[in-house]
Amino acid sequence: MVKLFHILVTLLTFLTWDSIYGQSQYSDCTNLLEIKDSVFHARNIIGFGTKKEFQNNFNDNLTTFPSETNSIWYLIKIPATGKFTFDILADNPSDDWDFLLYEHKNLFCKRIDSNRIKPIRTNLSRSSNTGLSLTETKNFSMPGINNNYSKYVDVVEGNEYVLVVNNPKQSGSGHKLILHLPQKTEIKKVEEPIKTELPKLKFSLDIKDAITHQAVSSNVSLTGLLKENIEMQDITHYQVLIEKGTYRTNLLVAAPNYMLYTAKFNIKKSADVFTETILLEKIEVGKKVSLEDIQFQPASDKFLPTAKSSLKSLLFFMQQNKSVGIEIEGHVNGPGEPNHKDFITLSMNRSIAVKRYLIENGINEERLVCSGFGNSKMIYSQPSTDEEHSMNRRVEIKILKQ
Repeated sequence: MVKLFHILVTLLTFLTWDSIYGQSQYSDCTNLLEIKDSVFHARNIIGFGTKKEFQNNFNDNLTTFPSETNSIWYLIKIPATGKFTFDILADNPSDDWDFLLYEHKNLFCKRIDSNRIKPIRTNLSRSSNTGLSLTETKNFSMPGINNNYSKYVDVVEGNEYVLVVNNPKQSGSGHKLILHLPQKTEIKKVEEPIKTELPKLKFSLDIKDAITHQAVSSNVSLTGLLKENIEMQDITHYQVLIEKGTYRTNLLVAAPNYMLYTAKFNIKKSADVFTETILLEKIEVGKKVSLEDIQFQPASDKFLPTAKSSLKSLLFFMQQNKSVGIEIEGHVNGPGEPNHKDFITLSMNRSIAVKRYLIENGINEERLVCSGFGNSKMIYSQPSTDEEHSMNRRVEIKILKQ
């Protein structure tokens, strides 16, 4: 029995060590993980390996981590000459992923140990998603709320790069690394049909203060661009390459101390590039925001599924701005009809439904006031399109106290 117990303890110790080793075996310069696919999902990143290559550095240093905490080291080989970008997308939106990008040279790890090699790109901003972008102009980004993407790299076929990714906040988290590498142009035989890629649209957003034009770290919800809703936290810039087409997108942006921002974009199929700068205004008593996407079932106060993103953005706004009090205004679409009791009751019930959602998610009832205006304040008194009818059926948020 004693012998069996010792065997079990030894086996458990071995399995535990093997698990830890499996999670941290690529956390050292001497054991790089070569990436052979364009998408790699790194899971369970724990610790800094057997050696901490970065430590005791100043927090405002542009070219190194203050300390290596939970890291993974990648080796990337360039297949063709062109421009190189990548995305690091966090599994957990509350994570903070930073990176250093080096040219891979002879005796690379010795150069790292002796601090005789500097990265060519870094991004140390406080953000869950980061990478290199075709639209950014800066090579480096400091810690704190700054641009979470850095400038692309012009690369040559055969070059090698080392990408070090570090999470100073959370052990055991993961991310997806998506590489956008230049590709060789193959010469096709005359008798073979030439394969052509579908035309692409480059979509990008930048979020800034309306007065200072400084980047503002925000929560973003974007629908209508991809098959699934896009929800991101703590970003200042977003970029994606998609097939050209006709798109109708709805955007919500929420940031501490700023008004909730909503917008709709219509993108034509002929467009090659769509770039938008979102200018956020500071919270001010009396200002209003129209949340058209908080839609309800006909003649009901039951939310449609499409209301989910707008409700979550409003909740985030209230959570981040704890001293703000709001009035929730309900409106209905009733062109050509008097503002009768049923309209007023329905608009009030819809306002109360929004209030109930916020209270159920932890918002103090004292910060919320409801009102129902029926059809007395329609944006379009004689709507002629589905869009105009929809804009009359809305919920508006008015700032009562700051």
